[in-house]
Amino acid sequence: MTGLTRRAALHGVAVGGVAALAGCTEAGDPIPGGNGTDGGDRRDGDGNASDGGDGGDGVTTAVQQVGAALSGPAWNRNERRGFCALITEEHGEGAGLFDDAPERVRAFVEETDFAASRLCYVESVGPDTCHDEIAFGGVAVEDGTLVANATVQGPGGDDVTCGEAITYSAALLRVTSDPLPRAARLSVTDGWGETGTVRDADGIRDPEGLAGEIRPDHGPSNVPASFDCDAEGAERHPQLYEGGVNWGGAGGVGTGAGGDGPLALRVVIPGDDAPGSDPLAIGRGTAFRIELTNVSGRTAYVGSRGQYNLEVLTEAGWTELRATEGDPAVGYDDVAIGVPPGGTLTWEFEMSESGLVGDGPQADAFRVCPDLVPGRYRFVFFGADDLAVAFDYED
Repeated sequence: MTGLTRRAALHGVAVGGVAALAGCTEAGDPIPGGNGTDGGDRRDGDGNASDGGDGGDGVTTAVQQVGAALSGPAWNRNERRGFCALITEEHGEGAGLFDDAPERVRAFVEETDFAASRLCYVESVGPDTCHDEIAFGGVAVEDGTLVANATVQGPGGDDVTCGEAITYSAALLRVTSDPLPRAARLSVTDGWGETGTVRDADGIRDPEGLAGEIRPDHGPSNVPASFDCDAEGAERHPQLYEGGVNWGGAGGVGTGAGGDGPLALRVVIPGDDAPGSDPLAIGRGTAFRIELTNVSGRTAYVGSRGQYNLEVLTEAGWTELRATEGDPAVGYDDVAIGVPPGGTLTWEFEMSESGLVGDGPQADAFRVCPDLVPGRYRFVFFGADDLAVAFDYED
């Protein structure tokens, strides 16, 4: 992931593997051309690239088996047959998927002339360790869309011993054509013989299925008149967003920029599913987290993870919790963090004065002032479309 370190003091990173670029699956008929290997892979047993031959109508192909799926995977085999990504530049969107790929795979990418070719990365799944390669057939470019059949290959005989393990496999299809494809639509058949349509531009996560909540559906039980810090020379962390916020992002419930964008923000409170409990009520000392998930099939870029406000609702409006003595002089690195499809950025907090600052950005300079009071609080990430979630503090 671009600009993303393995560990950050306050913010953990959870992704569905190294990276994921996905399309969604729906019921559909196989693409004409069947599930054979015309224009497809010739299994050579060692994962090396093979000449796919002609895909028809001036389309030339080559195949590189990747081995284990690079995405983690970040998709549910019970909901889809696999996913695909169309790679249009060696170092462009999606290319980071191959950072931890085998050397032969990285070499295949580097050898691709993107002025004349495109790469289609495909994942699927099979019932045992012998279902570990993907073959292609029926390859063509139709109205700017790459179409093909992708089929998980089994052992090829009954005398082969296979390990009993669900196996996710992946392959790269290089397509040389004129014109070049701008999108991909594949008929993917997994190792159980189940077939579905996979597109490169569809999302991989359903916002409705994400853990956590967006904001309470009832009014706050307490709204303080103000949240004033009496410390001499105290200055609050500035509120670095403009106007209304976007509640929850994708699949959210409010207004603001980016409501139909790729990112979904949720607040997750462990134990909030207890019978009769308020799912968005946090007691003092309770640990909770904020999760930002890319639900789309494309890498989404956000700003520094420190670009957020923590606020309490008062009669005067939303007020930042953190203050410092003197000029706060807040500054953030001008970086872009790439969140892969299915990837999640996580902020971890504890509901206390120290736990809301913790090891976060500029923690040495800021503190919660005054002490927390019961009421409604919110987290606003202005690093991406002013996304927000809210919750209640119950002392």
